[in-house]
Amino acid sequence: MSPKKVNPQKTSVIDNLKDLVSRSKSIAVVDYKGLKVNQATELRRAVHKAGGQFVVTKNTLFSLASGQKDLNLAGPSAFVFSLTDEISAIKAIADFAKKNTIPTFKIGLLGDRVLGQAEIISLSALPGKDILIGRTVSSLKSPLFGLVYSLNWNISKLVRTLDAVRASKTN
Repeated sequence: MSPKKVNPQKTSVIDNLKDLVSRSKSIAVVDYKGLKVNQATELRRAVHKAGGQFVVTKNTLFSLASGQKDLNLAGPSAFVFSLTDEISAIKAIADFAKKNTIPTFKIGLLGDRVLGQAEIISLSALPGKDILIGRTVSSLKSPLFGLVYSLNWNISKLVRTLDAVRASKTN
């Protein structure tokens, strides 16, 4: 489908989607069939709180906006754009799906790479950015604490030995 065949009324939708695609760190495509209105509202809030945006649009419009022609999307699809980091909005979808069994992941986009359903699910299982940063800092400072402890232990052993020698000479 070339851009000449796009309905002029749909060009603003495509432009908005292109903007979201360009600002997104990752995109997850989910099947939202069976989601009730109150569940959809709750899901949109969770995704927004996680720094993403939940958009329901036609598959062809998304394909045109993303520039990915070979996505093979079928059925109702919602698109979750992660705007702050790569996995926070995907984790919000996965957490919601654990409670409600819907939505289910179809595919995902990370950079220029198309991810399968299994890859998106494994991404959603990763810990959050703050936890990963904390683990990294902890692993970096652990050897330093070991070094400080070893150096202090040797100095304190020397002090105790000198104190024992002093005590034996005074007796």
